[in-house]
Amino acid sequence: MSKNITISLLIVALIISILIIVIQVNKTKETRTPNSVVITLTEQPEQIEWNNLKLRIGQQDGPVDYVSIPNHSEITNTETINLPIGKATMIRFLHGGPAVNPVPNKIMYWIYIQKLILDKPDLMKTYYLEGEVTGNNEQIAKEELIQIAQTWKVNN
Repeated sequence: MSKNITISLLIVALIISILIIVIQVNKTKETRTPNSVVITLTEQPEQIEWNNLKLRIGQQDGPVDYVSIPNHSEITNTETINLPIGKATMIRFLHGGPAVNPVPNKIMYWIYIQKLILDKPDLMKTYYLEGEVTGNNEQIAKEELIQIAQTWKVNN
């Protein structure tokens, strides 16, 4: 009798262990961070789709504290965020497309940093990470973009 109880307890413990492992694996998949996203700036930056976002990076030169967003856009919010590469600015804007082909407003976010251009003291190079919200939950998309920006590296 004692041997049967011991075997039964071992089987129950094994089943519980397997269930705990399965739950942990599923939990890890759900909380996976987008640190594996790699975006490389090219002459023709292409969009990368990631969960609730279409991602793109870019750069532009301009005066200090100036950033040029696409035409037919309206900035609705600006905030400062801290990233490992330093302080960055995040803007939220609505983009309605070109005048010849207007579209319903797209919700866009840019996270950008500016660095001095060594031989042009009155100009800054602006590097930006763009996220177009594609899903129904803008807040999740915004958080995903910030999380991606946490691993952003900018070399100039």
